Amino acid sequence: MICLGLDTSGVTLSVGVSSHGKILGERTTSGENPHSVMILSEIGALLHETGLEVKDVSLIAVSGGPGRYTALRVGMATAKGLAFSRGIPLVRVSALEAMAASLLLYEGNIVSVMDARRQLVYFAVFKANGEGMVRSVEDQALSYRDAADMIPDQSILTGDGVSLVLPFLSERGVTFETRPCMIRGGIVANMGETRYAREMRNEIYEGPTYIRKVEVHGMTSHDNLKG
Repeated sequence: MICLGLDTSGVTLSVGVSSHGKILGERTTSGENPHSVMILSEIGALLHETGLEVKDVSLIAVSGGPGRYTALRVGMATAKGLAFSRGIPLVRVSALEAMAASLLLYEGNIVSVMDARRQLVYFAVFKANGEGMVRSVEDQALSYRDAADMIPDQSILTGDGVSLVLPFLSERGVTFETRPCMIRGGIVANMGETRYAREMRNEIYEGPTYIRKVEVHGMTSHDNLKG
């Protein structure tokens, strides 16, 4: 199986291909041009570099969110177009999980924090053992303080939202490390392979997942909005 992975959830654009759990190649760019301008040319360049053609791809994986609204839709529309034209399945993966997956060589708590704007962050926690990881906290949209309050001691923090929660985290006296990270298309492809093999579910008719924080009669809840 050849899986093409796409991530457009943030300011960077990343595409990658994997086969049977091995990343064959990937390309990442964060230039001035919008994702909609760059994505097809980046896919074409990646396939050329890896000696593949579109007809060789048998599965599409795409970061389904959370992330930037317009950017997510670019990735999803491209993924659907390729999947429909080839008659192959599409699977979505969590952008926060893909972010954490690049740090799998570490052991312990990995906390993904992404700037959600409006003084919120997208947030999730995973437990890694050096070989794999399990989810501890589901993807959520939280205030900076609420996110800081949910970070376990001795965690590794990654994502462009880390700097937003640090002032509140220092008040708790927990120990942590930070690691720079971007979501890699090759990891998205790898995760897509794993998920499709486990669930055999084609999500070609699904949309991106948007997470928002909702205040209802003084209580806070979180909605997952699927476009």
